[in-house]
Amino acid sequence: MRCTLAILWILYSGIPLNGQKIEGRIVDSLSAVPLEYASIGVVDTRYGTITDQEGLFHLDVPGQDPESMVRISMIGFKAQTFTLAELSEQDNLIRLVVDPVQLAEVTISPLGEPYSIGTTRYTRLGNWCGWGGSRFGKGHEIGTKLDLGDHPVHIRKLHVHVHRQAYDTIWFRLHIRNLKDEKPCEELLNSNVIVAIDEEKGWVELDLEEYRIVQQGEVAVSLEWLKIRGINEDRAMKINDRVTSEYLLFNTKKKQGIIFTRWGVEGKWNTGAEGSPAMFLTVQK
Repeated sequence: MRCTLAILWILYSGIPLNGQKIEGRIVDSLSAVPLEYASIGVVDTRYGTITDQEGLFHLDVPGQDPESMVRISMIGFKAQTFTLAELSEQDNLIRLVVDPVQLAEVTISPLGEPYSIGTTRYTRLGNWCGWGGSRFGKGHEIGTKLDLGDHPVHIRKLHVHVHRQAYDTIWFRLHIRNLKDEKPCEELLNSNVIVAIDEEKGWVELDLEEYRIVQQGEVAVSLEWLKIRGINEDRAMKINDRVTSEYLLFNTKKKQGIIFTRWGVEGKWNTGAEGSPAMFLTVQK
């Protein structure tokens, strides 16, 4: 809802880009191939970012305790932690080790017709949630709670309703996590699932067939902001008394389900009883 964006504007307006900083490059420890979309964040804070296609990152962390912990992670790799003092004011080459997760081979034999999980209805009268501005957007997440049922289902598609967006294309990473105390916790995916939205508005269908995702039970489904391409100045709109040409807004669910937000790749999870993005899954038993 609008209050979601209001909080974001308050948090990120006027942050100085000076003081402490961490920067470096993240690669695969075996192949030395740069890792795009690796996450770097100061634990329990809003300070975080992700790597570019060369594995490079740069993050300003003004006013942080030198003993603050920085977590570096990537789906499919073992996370590493350092103190801010260990990483500050130097070039870092960080080698992440593949996490050898042993997964049982999945043979997908569809039973019955595909069906929807989640709501296909959304509010129409100014209720939305999302991101306003991309300067501090990398790694921020927004999502909702979905119940996949007691039996495993093949997740074929994700659908989300865009109220409006100002970019030519915006890329997200999909997350599906277990819940603990009604907050997202353990990641259930073992590889990056990257999706792109280039529609200005309306229902967007994201094909997940190639990832062969099979899950069950109550889960947190969220989208993490990765990068954008192209800004359409003619789509500028007034959001919380400020005119901006950099934003993406989702309509909210008709019945206002639980919303999960995290402003920072290692930030604390926030939950709300209403205002979650209008999204649903197409699945098949």
